[in-house]
Amino acid sequence: MPQQSSPPSPGDAPAQIESVCCNPQAQVRLKDRATWKIHGKLEYSSEQTEGKLRDMFEKLLKASDILSPSVTKLLQKPGLSVEEKKLLRLTNPDNIQVESNYRGPHIKSPITRSTFVDLIEAFQQGHVLHEKYVYVILHQARAILKTLPNVNHIDLSNLHYIFIVGDLHGQLADLLHIFNANGLPATDNPFIFNGDFVDRGPNSVEVILLLLVALILYPSSVFLNRGNHEDHMVTFRYGFENEVNRKYTKCKTSLIDLFKDLFSWLPIYSSVDTGISKLMIVHGGISDRINLSQINSLTRNRLDSSLSIPPISKNIGQRLTKDEEDEYLQMADLLWCDPDPEDRPGCRNNDNRSMACYFGPDVTEKFLSKNHFSMLIRSHEVKEKGYEFEHNNKVLTVFSASNYNGESNWGAIARWDYKTEEPWVMSYTSQDIAPVEELSFNKQVTLFEDPVYQSLMETIVAKQSLLRKEFERSDRNQTNHISLTNWADIMKNVLQIDLPWFNLRSKFV
Repeated sequence: MPQQSSPPSPGDAPAQIESVCCNPQAQVRLKDRATWKIHGKLEYSSEQTEGKLRDMFEKLLKASDILSPSVTKLLQKPGLSVEEKKLLRLTNPDNIQVESNYRGPHIKSPITRSTFVDLIEAFQQGHVLHEKYVYVILHQARAILKTLPNVNHIDLSNLHYIFIVGDLHGQLADLLHIFNANGLPATDNPFIFNGDFVDRGPNSVEVILLLLVALILYPSSVFLNRGNHEDHMVTFRYGFENEVNRKYTKCKTSLIDLFKDLFSWLPIYSSVDTGISKLMIVHGGISDRINLSQINSLTRNRLDSSLSIPPISKNIGQRLTKDEEDEYLQMADLLWCDPDPEDRPGCRNNDNRSMACYFGPDVTEKFLSKNHFSMLIRSHEVKEKGYEFEHNNKVLTVFSASNYNGESNWGAIARWDYKTEEPWVMSYTSQDIAPVEELSFNKQVTLFEDPVYQSLMETIVAKQSLLRKEFERSDRNQTNHISLTNWADIMKNVLQIDLPWFNLRSKFV
């Protein structure tokens, strides 16, 4: 990890100025720092506008009792989820025909690794996936996301290692470079994607579809965290909705509604047990008001716009309760906060973003200690080298979109191996990224894509309630563990399938 340097004293200033004037390399470094400072200001200036819009909407909502009913309904509509039955009906892929002149990829059930590679190849050639198949992917992924808790619990004793990917922002070339360099997601090649999959870049639709297909294929080794751009008011301003409108003109409204709903079901953060310590991986950061017990139990899909408009109270027509307001503010902090660039203690207003806060090294130390974490890994901020360690190396920022928004930054990902104390951070530049159309990926089908295995998994899922009851009955002391022999007997008896369950345990446990 990089050494922390102490700040220069004011008395060193004349010597520093002379050093810079006489040293061309120092001049370049000074220019680069100034360029990045300007870039940061420009990057966040639009978010300041967004913050002002948020304030305006909040004032309008608070004054809704003096507005006409139609205006009040219009203002409140963005914060409400589309009624589920209507959403499912409007986006039912069975009701959509594929035109005979469609030349893009076709998706057959079940989705397999071969399907995944076919989609990559089609997106490399610039094909737009038919809306029918987009709905197929979104519905299958949504069904998985709805079953997940607010926190992804990840144990490296099972997975052995994990790749941590930061902001992608619709940059397909960066995602495919990551896959080309490190392998496609698989049961034995796990990934966390830490939010901000969409906006800014030209291929947000393709990036999010590939990540969702990876989740469908490997729900036990692909994990998605929500970012601040998985927010329908943000995607409205920063490009994703315009991309959907452009690529899917016939069904843009219902498709955007389905994306909005799916984003609301993304888990909030991940907790990783490395074998010797624990990591918290979250998109933005933390604050001094974060209460993980409250975060772990909130109804996350109600907070479908953590930026622009507070959620509607569960008691319709009433003000938010104290708990509801706390949840809303904490969610905004987790998705929007940044480490204090000046290492000031405590939390202070984040004037660059006009929302959430900067959190100091003392806040980091106290939070990690209280919640038994050793490090906070986050994304959310573009970094010149694609990553940066801060707060005494207790905070690592990973940003994976290279040349983001026309700038010259590197991209980076991190890998954490079982029972290691530090991550392995890998950076790359635009020169490292091969042309998208030249990449090739392996379609080889493994056990986990075999139709027989898929059929067996469907049988297990169909009887999961009965299996859970039998596991709990066998675990008389409530240790959350049972012997392998008992597990194998229960699988055989409940499923009524005589297989060598003891030997298959590594494939199912």
